[in-house]
Amino acid sequence: MSTIRNGRISSKFKYVKVEGIPELGLEPLEREYSDDDYLSVASDSSFASTTAVKERRKISRAEGCFITKESGYALKKAHWVNPVGNDATLKYEVEAFLRDLGLVRPKFSLHAASNMTPLNRDIHYTLDKLGFLAVTCAKETLQSLISLVEKENEEWKNRGGQYIRYFRLDQPPFTDAKYELVPLHARHFLQKGSSFLVYTELDAKTVSRKMYYAAPDGALREGRDNNQPRLPAFTTCQTPRASKDVLNPFLVVLNAEIAFRRFKRRSYPLCDEYTELVDLTIDLVNKIYFKPLIDQLEWNHSQLRSAYSIDVESDAETERTPTVDQVRTGGTVDNDKTRSTGSVSEQSKTGTLVEKAGTSVSQDQPIRDRNSRLGYIVKNPGPGASHDETVEYYQYLMSGCDYVDEDNSDEDEDEDEDEDWRV
Repeated sequence: MSTIRNGRISSKFKYVKVEGIPELGLEPLEREYSDDDYLSVASDSSFASTTAVKERRKISRAEGCFITKESGYALKKAHWVNPVGNDATLKYEVEAFLRDLGLVRPKFSLHAASNMTPLNRDIHYTLDKLGFLAVTCAKETLQSLISLVEKENEEWKNRGGQYIRYFRLDQPPFTDAKYELVPLHARHFLQKGSSFLVYTELDAKTVSRKMYYAAPDGALREGRDNNQPRLPAFTTCQTPRASKDVLNPFLVVLNAEIAFRRFKRRSYPLCDEYTELVDLTIDLVNKIYFKPLIDQLEWNHSQLRSAYSIDVESDAETERTPTVDQVRTGGTVDNDKTRSTGSVSEQSKTGTLVEKAGTSVSQDQPIRDRNSRLGYIVKNPGPGASHDETVEYYQYLMSGCDYVDEDNSDEDEDEDEDEDWRV
């Protein structure tokens, strides 16, 4: 905020506190800043809740950008899976879905460090809002994950569904996963022949750097010719994390598959290496959404919704509705009974078209949703949904962007204001 002071343009803006980074030999900067203003921003944001801030602090400030390895206070701690909107019910539904698939730890939260990495803010915007880029696992990691998921699916099938898929997230290929940046629109990303600067960590305090350019085949290469070396696969930063906080590659792959699926609707040429990564990623995600498992999960979830709903019109109908404990423990229920879809208020929490849009359009007509990378709203299909409908609904829930437009005054939260990263 500018003002006039002593005949000069001045500002009432005060710098915020700058934390030190001992790993990089950086001391804190004690300067004038406003504690009240600073803390109120963090507390007002749904994404900067106490729990979320505690989780973000598990990521060292010394950890550079996940992709470029660039260090700096202006990096953003970005989520790889994040629900559309700020509804706590949607957040819970996504978390429960990921846990039921066996992809995350039992106490997983979307604000867990295993779902976040620091990112350069421009790259984050380009990836989330523009769709010029995607990040997936490297070929070797994708193949290892596919093998593991196939094995767990076979075990699930052999046991007739009386089995929970189990992945050792504290062991390879999860702890040593490699990743690749896939430019889906390289020339849009690097306009006028501009370059992409990537750092390589030589040790905890030293990096080297190299420029990459958009080659004619759409790959990022060390030169502008197709025969130049391609941008190599990368790992997380050398700064160690606790075992349970290591980035979960499943979550990165789920994010990438959403981008790849949209890209393939009107695809542009990609080099052979990137095309293979796209195909392997989609193959892995299809196996993650193992059809018999998804069908069982959707039936269980529909029973839970019915158990929570209250039918005030018919006591007899209520008596036939299983309790929450019955559903969770596999208690006996009448499979022939028509299952309740829950109340209108319950459906509105999970994305019903009419409720979300606030208009009387047909429910078959897609409604745009700027918070979804799919570009539209997918309503909860409810009981009896097909496998494809169920998957599409959960992919929609997981397609939210955690990037906030700075020029969008309609947003009611600004999670960019993260106390760990303000300078």
